[in-house]
Amino acid sequence: MELMKAGYPPIDIKFTDRLKYYEAFDEYHMKHNISAMADMFARYLNQRLDLYLSILDCI
Repeated sequence: MELMKAGYPPIDIKFTDRLKYYEAFDEYHMKHNISAMADMFARYLNQRLDLYLSILDCI
């Protein structure tokens, strides 16, 4: 929801990535290191934007 508020498309964290997602939260909570979460979100955002671009290519 926070991504959409900031103008980004929605993302869905895959079930298979849930451990990485939780580990990224722990990394931030324990060490105040946001890089794991930022990397994960960036990867998901790129995938979503690539999907949108491929849909536009078909139009």
